[in-house]
Amino acid sequence: MAAYEFEQATMTLQFEAGTGEEGKKLYKTASYRNIQATATAEQLGVVATALASLSVYPLATITRSDKQRIHS
Repeated sequence: MAAYEFEQATMTLQFEAGTGEEGKKLYKTASYRNIQATATAEQLGVVATALASLSVYPLATITRSDKQRIHS
């Protein structure tokens, strides 16, 4: 039977960096790898808020991406 095996998690913070010539919002991102598999959304939110406080840009979104390997 096939099964998933956790490989890696990444947290990405997206910041609003202003507006472009056509009025569209511009964004900057910062990614942090090696997030623990057991990290909760609340824990990541606390860390992301602390990291965002060091930026001159306001935090727009927080995203977690998990990479898993499938074993058959």
